[in-house]
Amino acid sequence: MNAADPIIRIEDVTKYFGSFKALDRVNLEVAAGEKVVVLGPSGSGKSTLLRTINQLETINSGSIYIDGRDIASPEEDINQVRMELGMVFQSFNLFRHKSVLENLTLAPIKLKKMARDRAEELGLSLLDKVGLRDRAHHYPIQLSGGQQQRVAIARALAMEPKIMLFDEPTSALDPEMINEVLEVMVTLAREGMTMVVVTHEMGFAREVADQVVFMDEGAIVEMAPPEVFFENPEHPRSQAFLQQIL
Repeated sequence: MNAADPIIRIEDVTKYFGSFKALDRVNLEVAAGEKVVVLGPSGSGKSTLLRTINQLETINSGSIYIDGRDIASPEEDINQVRMELGMVFQSFNLFRHKSVLENLTLAPIKLKKMARDRAEELGLSLLDKVGLRDRAHHYPIQLSGGQQQRVAIARALAMEPKIMLFDEPTSALDPEMINEVLEVMVTLAREGMTMVVVTHEMGFAREVADQVVFMDEGAIVEMAPPEVFFENPEHPRSQAFLQQIL
């Protein structure tokens, strides 16, 4: 892959659930270090698109390339590709019987064969990053929702991914906990992490996105820098969406 190639390339991707077309010939490129925020109404295909990027959902047609590798190809080891992709979901999915630090070290030790002391050192540094080093030996049940989601972000980062995918990471949180998670994401963005974020947080999209992608009925109907999308959207569907929520 040469320097000009996108780190994510999605070409004519279509995805059905039964007879329902969840994605309709989607095309998208994301450059290394770029922050793409995906907006749209419920059921527009945002989360499905995100889940196809790491093959949690298989596609019916089209191609998805990560770092130049065709991830839908049977010759490609998807588990190897997934090591480059960190994903944070709406629900925190932490192992409740393991401490915060154990949650962070499990995958690096098992999947990357990282030495335990190195994994713990990395885990503690990531807990520093998300402001939770003092919770290293707590269990998830002892944490607030916002703290659990910050641990989930740190756990994804523990695999040292090239790309971070966020699927509505604040939607399950109480309003007062949303900012503590968004602050971590803003920090990651400023450090140059490649990010694809599905969210309803318009302030985050304005502040962080290089490109805003707007989806409706499984298709990308508009894509623009945030200053253009929020101030002068072109598509009638984008205009109606923004009028409703802003």
